[in-house]
Amino acid sequence: MITYEWNHNDLARIEKKLGTMKGEARKALRDAVNKTAVSARMQLQQAAQSRYTIKAGGFKASANIKRATVGNLVATIKVKGAPPVLSAFRISRAKSGLRAQVLTSSGLKALVGPRGIKAFVATGGNVAGLPAQRVGKERFPLRVPHGPSLPKQFEMVYEGKGLTSTPLKEEIEKLYQKYVDQQIERFLNK
Repeated sequence: MITYEWNHNDLARIEKKLGTMKGEARKALRDAVNKTAVSARMQLQQAAQSRYTIKAGGFKASANIKRATVGNLVATIKVKGAPPVLSAFRISRAKSGLRAQVLTSSGLKALVGPRGIKAFVATGGNVAGLPAQRVGKERFPLRVPHGPSLPKQFEMVYEGKGLTSTPLKEEIEKLYQKYVDQQIERFLNK
């Protein structure tokens, strides 16, 4: 969960710049926080899609925004979702075994279990068509490998872990400051 909160310094700065329209400061801050949350969700989705090879279908539906109000100047982006099955990412069914690519920056890697057991595509039961691995020497049980969950993907791109020198968190903070300035101008020009 990613939260954008107002800062007392921001509110004081807005009140000072608005002067006689001091009562509109909380509305301006609310609008800036909400615009930041909407833009941040879009940036997070785009960054996650560019970093991971997962199909794009579930990104927008999994990230919901709870908007800020004048009484509660906090906007929250809540990302939910279970870890997707590895077949949602890029996989290759070679004769030598299944290979998967989760990150766009890495290549296809062989799916080999802890005991050297290779993965395969299951043909029957409730895991038909999914990549599976045997847990031990016996035929059953089967383990279905999963990739990182959508909340984890969003967290990784937000904090910039393993991505770039500047995490998305810093870019969103700059965007917030830009929206605060825009809202001040908007209320001054009313």
